[in-house]
Amino acid sequence: MKISYRILSAFLAVLMIFVSLPATAFAKKNNEDPKPGKNEFRCDWFDETIIYPYEYSDSYFTGNAYDYNHELALYSLCVSMASFGSFDLANPDENIRMMLEECGYEFTSYGYDTEGYDTVGLALGTKKLELNGEPTTIVIAAIRSGNYGMEWGGNLRVGTGENHEGFNISKKTALVYFNDFCKNFRPYGKVKLLVPGYSRGSSIANLFAAELIDGSYTESIGTLPDYIKNSGFTNENIYAYLYETPQATSDIRSGDEIYHNIFNIINPSDYVPMFVMDNFRFTSYGKTLYLPSASRVADYDSYYNAAIEEFESFMSHTGKKHDDFFYDAEESLSCELVFKKVFSYLATEVMVDRATYSERYENSLIFFTGQYLGKKRTVKDLAGSIGKMIFATVVSLIPSNYEKIKEDGYQSYLADYVAEKTKHADLSDKEVEGLIDIFIEVLDLVKEHRREIPTLLSQINTVINVHQPYVTMTWVRILDGDTMLAINSDAGDKLRLSWNNIKLKYNSSGKLNTDFNVEGGYVKWSSDNNAIASVDEDGTVYANSKGTATLTATLYSSDGKVLDEAFATVTVEMNAIQVIIHKIKNVFV
Repeated sequence: MKISYRILSAFLAVLMIFVSLPATAFAKKNNEDPKPGKNEFRCDWFDETIIYPYEYSDSYFTGNAYDYNHELALYSLCVSMASFGSFDLANPDENIRMMLEECGYEFTSYGYDTEGYDTVGLALGTKKLELNGEPTTIVIAAIRSGNYGMEWGGNLRVGTGENHEGFNISKKTALVYFNDFCKNFRPYGKVKLLVPGYSRGSSIANLFAAELIDGSYTESIGTLPDYIKNSGFTNENIYAYLYETPQATSDIRSGDEIYHNIFNIINPSDYVPMFVMDNFRFTSYGKTLYLPSASRVADYDSYYNAAIEEFESFMSHTGKKHDDFFYDAEESLSCELVFKKVFSYLATEVMVDRATYSERYENSLIFFTGQYLGKKRTVKDLAGSIGKMIFATVVSLIPSNYEKIKEDGYQSYLADYVAEKTKHADLSDKEVEGLIDIFIEVLDLVKEHRREIPTLLSQINTVINVHQPYVTMTWVRILDGDTMLAINSDAGDKLRLSWNNIKLKYNSSGKLNTDFNVEGGYVKWSSDNNAIASVDEDGTVYANSKGTATLTATLYSSDGKVLDEAFATVTVEMNAIQVIIHKIKNVFV
C-alpha cells in the first residue's frame, strides 16, 4: 500500500468520526450583531450570524395540505432557520419571535432555555384573520432546528425501538408543550397548522406531525388532559414541510396516504438524511421530494449554474464562495455513491446492528457529540481529548505497529488518557472504551475500503459544508412547484434507485440503494456487462474496466412475482496509464 493511501486512510478515519460536524463548528465567532429589516430574518448558526430575505403571504394557507405548495415550502425553511437558538442566551428564541411577529403572529415558546441531550425547543405563532372570507386561525409550531447546544448528543441515541429513541423522547416533550399551548388556545373559525423543521428539528417534527395526523399523540401526552383533541386541527389543514430529515422511524405504515401532507425535502448530496441508515430499516413519515442532483435530472448543469448565480446574489454580503458548497455533475454522482457506501458499511461492519450499536457505542458518542458540539469546545480541547487516538492512527499506518494499536493494553491506555482529558464524571470507563472501540472499527473500515478515500478528499470542502442551511435554501429558491414535482415525478413508482446514472473511477466502487414500499418484497441485481461493472446482492457496484454497463434492479413480491424493474447506467473511467496496466494484466489472466 502506498504511503499516500496510508495518510488518506488516517485522514478519513478522523473525518468519519466528525462527519456530522458542520465546518463552522470551530469557526471564529462573528463579532457583528446585525439586525434584520423588513422581510428579513436573522439566523444564528454555530458561530456566525447571517441575515436572509424571505417572503410571506397568508394566502399560502388557502390550499389543501396534501397538495404541495412551493411558496409555503420556502417560507417553512426560513421559519426553521429563524428557529435556531439565538446567540443572545438571555433571549434564545429572539430570532424566531422577531420573524413571526413581523408576519403578524402572536408568539410564545417552550424549552428554549433548557440544555440536555434530549431537550427540545418549540416556537409557536398564532394569527387570527379572514382568509378568503372565512374566519381562520393559523398556528405555526416550529421545532428548534439548530444551535441547540447539547441536543447534538441526542442525535446519536438510536435505541432499539420502532422510532429513533432520542428523536422520540424530544417528540414527546414537544407534544406535551403543544398540549399545554392548546389549553388556552381559542381558535377563530377554521384552524391551519404549519409544522416546519430542519435537520434534527425536522426528524422530531416528522414524528410530531405524524402523531397529530393519526391521533397517536395521546400516547405521548400520557395521563395529561387532552387539550389538543378539541382545538380544531384536521389533517387537510396540517402542513408539514421538513428539510434534510434524518430518518426517524421504522414504522411500515410511514408511507401511507394519511401522512402525505408531510413533505420531506432532501438534498441527495447531504449525508445527514442518510442517518439513521437504510440498513437499519429506517425511513420517514410522509413523502420525500429530492432537490436537483445529477442522478435525478438530465440537465443538472442548468440547475447547478442557476444555483451558483442565486447563491452569489442573495449571499453576496457574506463573502462566501459557491465552490465550497455545490457539486458539479461529476462530483454529485461520485460523492453520493461514496457516502451511501460509507454509511452502509458503518451500519453493517462497524455498528453491526442496532442492538450492538446501542450497547457498545451509543452512550460514548452521545457524550462526545453533546460535549464538543453542544458546548462548542475548541480545536485545542478536541485535540487534547483525542490527540492520542489520532496519533495512534498515524502510528498504525506502519504495518508492524498496526496490531499493537488493537491490543487491549494499548486501548486501555488510550481510554485512560481520554478519560483524564475529558474530566467528565458521567462518562464511565466502559463508555470511554466505547469511543476507542468505534475509532478502531472505523480505522479497520477505512483501511479495507481505502479506494473510496480520494473521491471524498477531492471534494472535501463540499463534503464538509453540504449540510449548511443556506445551501438547501439556494436550491429551493431556484425552483417552483411544477419543477419540484417534475423532478420527483417517479415518486409513485414501486421501485426507485438512489441513482440512475453514475460514474465511477476504474477500480473503485459505490453503493446503489433501493426504495420500495412492498411488504415482504426483495430486490435482485444484475449487470449486462460484468467485465465493465459488476454488482453484488446488496447493490455495491464495482468498476472493473473502461466502458458503460447497465445495471438492473428487479423487485419481487414475497411469493416471487416480478413487480417492477429499475435501471442504472454505469460509466467507468480510466486514465491512459490505467488502460495500459489493465491490458497487461489481461494478458496474464
